[in-house]
This record gives sequence, structure tokens and C-alpha cells, in this order.
Amino acid sequence: MSQKDKVLEILKKVSPLPKQGRNNITADKKGNNRGVVLGKVRDFLGKGEGNKPNDIITARLTNTPKYKPLFEEASKLMKQHNPNFKFTSIQINENQRTSKHKDGYNVGKSYIIGLGDYTGGEVRLYTKDGKSFKDINIKNRWSTFNGSELEHETLPFKGDRYTLVYYSV
Repeated sequence: MSQKDKVLEILKKVSPLPKQGRNNITADKKGNNRGVVLGKVRDFLGKGEGNKPNDIITARLTNTPKYKPLFEEASKLMKQHNPNFKFTSIQINENQRTSKHKDGYNVGKSYIIGLGDYTGGEVRLYTKDGKSFKDINIKNRWSTFNGSELEHETLPFKGDRYTLVYYSV
């Protein structure tokens, strides 16, 4: 079994992922966003380890029995693809379609891969001036770009689509 298959198998077992806010970037205005961040996150409320807003803390679900195997296997997937890429966090989305946005708190390049049985769902990546774009097929394929500099969005899709976005905060 490939590492991609292992991750997909775990994703199906933990599905449905929790509802996530992220209404500012979602194309689904009904609040049905499903996803989870594993690894490090920015603590906006100051309730974490340092008790200060904007401290970097470990996301609360990362080490839970339900999500720890997913984090470990997803981390192995990236290490297999690019052992030199350093990341702090993995945003995992389930059937989520995003509207045009930038990743305001990410630092540097991110990697993304799509897993599942779906059609469509390309990532539309805009140039810095926003005047042109290219559509990137990420189904079982890696792509990298700086989402804090370049606007991007998800094109429509059918089926079950999971995306894993590896980045640093």
C-alpha cells in the first residue's frame, strides 16, 4: 500500500472532519466547511501555552488518539515527497471549496496534494497582478506555491475530495 493510500484510508476512517469556521475563504456560505489543522497554529486568543495572543502553539487535536495517526502518516507522506521541506502545520480539508483568497498567516511556500475519488477540483492560481491564472490539477499530484503572496481558489468538483496543505506559521 502506498503512503498516499495509507493517508486516504485514515482520512476515510476519521471522516467527517470537524466543522471549521473559515467562512472568509469558503465558497460554501452555509458553514459546512470540514477540516482540521494538525501541528502548530497561531493562538489568537492567548489561551495557549504562553497565554499571549499570536503565540505559536500545538493545535489541540494533533495528539488526540483520533488524529495523531493521521498527523504522523501525513507527515511521512511529505517526508517521502520532499524530505528537505520544513513545515509546522498541515491543513486538511474535506470536500471544501475555497473562494479566491491569500493565506494571511502562512510563511513561505506551501505544498498541496488532493486525495480521494473526485473529478474537477483544480486549484486556480493567480499571478501577482491578478490579471491571469493557471489551473493546477492536484489530484494525487503535488504542487507548491506561496499562498501568502498569490491568490488562489478551488474550482468546482464532484465526489470525495481531501486536500492536505503543508505550510509554516
